[in-house]
Amino acid sequence: MTGAFPANGGIRAREHRQPPVGAEEGEEPPGRNATALYLRVSTADQKLDGQERDLRDEASRRGWTVVRTYAEKVSGTGKVERREYDRLLRDAGSPDRPFNRLLVWALDRFSREETFTKATQAILDLEQLGVRFHSLKEPMLDTPEDGKPNLGRDVLLALLPVIASFESKRRSERVRVAMRDIKEGRRKTRSGRPPGRPIRATPEKVAAIMKLKAEGWTYRDMAQRVGLPRGTCANVVSRVRRGLLQNPVDTNRSSGPPPDPVAT
Repeated sequence: MTGAFPANGGIRAREHRQPPVGAEEGEEPPGRNATALYLRVSTADQKLDGQERDLRDEASRRGWTVVRTYAEKVSGTGKVERREYDRLLRDAGSPDRPFNRLLVWALDRFSREETFTKATQAILDLEQLGVRFHSLKEPMLDTPEDGKPNLGRDVLLALLPVIASFESKRRSERVRVAMRDIKEGRRKTRSGRPPGRPIRATPEKVAAIMKLKAEGWTYRDMAQRVGLPRGTCANVVSRVRRGLLQNPVDTNRSSGPPPDPVAT
């Protein structure tokens, strides 16, 4: 898919340059096989190219013409705004809608709602407007061409998004349990390294920073000497002074023999 997505979560749609069919008086309404694509991935680092390639190949195989593409990188759980999804629904209800079919990669890419009503209502609304719904991976969910109701299809429309949502929650729970075990030392990461960012301010560097600070060094010179960013050096000093970080030098002094009263 060409074009970059914005950094705020990735919302972008591309439309054909020609005016939408039926947008002007006297023009014919959109053809029976005029098709819109809806693409979605959940995170910014995922790619949409694979979905778009598969959907365009399927549209070509069926002899459909792709006239509009809606694409976004956003979670489908409903916790964040899905602008392209909402725009798709608005366009579907417009009198100059340029498409009569909607093709998605899979139902969980289109919806991951947790209730029967929410999971099915958008698709039913599309069908009431005359837009046929098609899923590449679940052809049994396609809008029947004869228009006859299909109870099995209606049940699947409700169940699949719920199952996908359940799997997503269970996956999140497993991750939380694993992270807790790792933090409590009952489990190791795959790499064997501790989770999170590596600790740059080692006890040796903390001791060196506090020693240089006591000698009057500036943070800039101190950073060059110990090989840490200036902000990290300042943060170490601040945390030691507030008692949030232990200075190894002070620990060594406290554990050593008491000072000679004569020497003091």
